[in-house]
Amino acid sequence: MKTWSTPTLCLRTLRGAALALALGVTLLAAPDASALTVDEVITLVKLEIPDAQIIKKIDKDGSTFKLKPSEILKLKKQGVSDKLIRYMLATASRKPGATGGTVTAKPAAEKPKRELTAAEKAAEEARMKEEALRLAEEQRSREEGQRKAFAGKVLKRGQTLAKSGRWVEAVQVFTKFVNDGVGGVPFAPDSNEAYIATYGIANALARAGLLQSAANKLLEVVRAGPEKLFFQEAFEQLRQLRRKINYRPPELEDLTRFSVVGKPKPFQDSFHYFVGEFLHDFGLSTEAIPYLEKVSTKGKDYPRAQYLLGLVAFQDESLGVADKVRRAATAFQNAVVAGEETKNQGMVDLSYLALARLAYTYRQYDAAIFYYRKISKNSPKIARAFYESGWSYFLKNDISRALGIFHALHSPYFKHHFYPELWILEATIYVNTCNITEATEAIKRFQSDVLVLGPPLRDFLKRNRRPEQFFQGVVAAVNTPKTATLPRKLVSPVLQNVEFYNLYKTVKQIEREERKIKGRLQRLGGFGQELLAKLGQLKGERIAEAGVVVQRTLRQVQKEIGEYQDRLDELKIDLEEKKLQALDDKIAQTENKKKLGKTVEQQGAVAIAGSDSMVWPFEGEFWKDEIGSYRSFLKSKCTEDR
Repeated sequence: MKTWSTPTLCLRTLRGAALALALGVTLLAAPDASALTVDEVITLVKLEIPDAQIIKKIDKDGSTFKLKPSEILKLKKQGVSDKLIRYMLATASRKPGATGGTVTAKPAAEKPKRELTAAEKAAEEARMKEEALRLAEEQRSREEGQRKAFAGKVLKRGQTLAKSGRWVEAVQVFTKFVNDGVGGVPFAPDSNEAYIATYGIANALARAGLLQSAANKLLEVVRAGPEKLFFQEAFEQLRQLRRKINYRPPELEDLTRFSVVGKPKPFQDSFHYFVGEFLHDFGLSTEAIPYLEKVSTKGKDYPRAQYLLGLVAFQDESLGVADKVRRAATAFQNAVVAGEETKNQGMVDLSYLALARLAYTYRQYDAAIFYYRKISKNSPKIARAFYESGWSYFLKNDISRALGIFHALHSPYFKHHFYPELWILEATIYVNTCNITEATEAIKRFQSDVLVLGPPLRDFLKRNRRPEQFFQGVVAAVNTPKTATLPRKLVSPVLQNVEFYNLYKTVKQIEREERKIKGRLQRLGGFGQELLAKLGQLKGERIAEAGVVVQRTLRQVQKEIGEYQDRLDELKIDLEEKKLQALDDKIAQTENKKKLGKTVEQQGAVAIAGSDSMVWPFEGEFWKDEIGSYRSFLKSKCTEDR
């Protein structure tokens, strides 16, 4: 009779068969079996399948695991080895279908296990949790490093395309990068990858001349905060673009939330001035002061910052007159000195003009004239300076200088400027000095040059209702003056308005961008459609704003013409009185001639240029190098002045 082995051997044999069966069923599954899950890995480990065999199964099925800390902790609790967990973590960064290297693992020898105490279990639990978090962080860091490296390559490639003029391809590279994301899942809008792509797109658009579109993207980058990688570069580029286009979205106020302490000092100056200027432009002058005051004396924006601080003080109704004048004058003077040191003549002229207006406001006409004369002859502000200084001479009753200034403003050098009250001012002087002939001529010139503009201006304002119509009407008057209903002289005050000029320039920039995008719309796809939609909306808003400026400006001109008409009526009455007085004087003079037998000679008007006396008899003739230096030798013919 045959003997058998002990029951222990039989149990081992059965157990091995079960393991083999499990291994066969699990590892020899059909090639199209679904990928392993975390729970299935745990099951295999409990069946004592070696790590090497499980890894082969993971590779064969192309399984990938994006383990959370909780899942890592679960694996460790179920006895899954660190080596296998690390391998599972590594699968998250490989491409679909790729396989990892085969890891050969020897089955661990079984050791008798001792029941752990409660304290040991708690300690082991804490250790496993800490280890799980560490492994998860390691994996996150690896993935983040890989993503950053890839994003860096994409950024470099896109920028290279943009520099070579292939901006459409650059935009395509960045949009594809964001849309593809990881594993077909797009990057979130607040992800670092989307941030890098946005900056890349902004650079590409700027190089292509799409300034409005580029500014919007740069603003997105800046609003992400100063701790971000491209904050400083994007801010400087945005500021440069703002000088070229009228870009002032309300979202710029978000910059007040940021602190740039720790950034280079020149950047801090630039940032503080930019925010202060924006707040001032939006009427938030009080909020602008702290930012403008932070601009250091060495900063390139210091002259402009001081100029704005002067304007804020000048407009501050909460200050007394003495404080207002002191603060404003000090700031404007600082701007002059700093502007001269940095050879910024434009800033110097603007500050002198501000000082002149400050003095004029408080009837310090001599001081105002002093500052007006400081403005350079080549300044775009010179016409305004001449005009305002003429008023100063007029109000201080210096008729010699006043008439000289008015004479200059009638010259061809200022033909694009419209000052309708000049003839009224001249007529007032002539009436007050009893120069009847000159007064009559000035009144006629006012009627022929200014009053005739009243009816077409009234019709234009009545015919147009919407802001867009006012805008198009002015554009038509400039482009097709022969067929336009608005006289060219009435267009001048609109064109002299800085706000209208900036808005018009913005509209033309948007139209150029629209044409460029439409020519490449098929290649740009949805991104191009999005850009066009935003540009269309922006153009409509800017046209409406410009139309409001046109309407406001022309209504002011209409109001002034009405006021000048009233003044003209008063002058006519005064002139008639002077004529009667002159007639009485003539009669009296005739009587004197009969008695004395002498002829009383009347002197005419001459003018002097500069400091040398010189007869200037020719109305309508000018010397460019003497412009602004004319003076009149007009004498009063009133009996009471003799």
